[in-house]
Amino acid sequence: RDPYRYKLRHENFIATEGMYTGQFVYCGKKASLNVGNCAPLGSLPEGTVVCNVEGKAGDRGALARASGNHAIVISQNPDAGKTRIKLPSGSKKVVCSASRAVIGIVAGGGRID
Repeated sequence: RDPYRYKLRHENFIATEGMYTGQFVYCGKKASLNVGNCAPLGSLPEGTVVCNVEGKAGDRGALARASGNHAIVISQNPDAGKTRIKLPSGSKKVVCSASRAVIGIVAGGGRID
């Protein structure tokens, strides 16, 4: 919903596998754990497969965006507000727990160029 007017908002997202036309996508701290929803990393359980992860909170997604890619939430540190994720390259990165991510794998995997 639009916070200022009585209407729905239309935004462009990177498609994840399992999304369909007309699907409602929810964003925010209270978003359910469904494919395509966008939530802060701090509210996701360990082992969750995510994509389009923000490197710094608020940068609109920078990590794991190519077709077929995904990152995995490895561990949470609620005291420091940090989350450890495993990137598609295999390296592990510590990012802020307030950084958002889309749940699921980016669509279009299995391409042969």
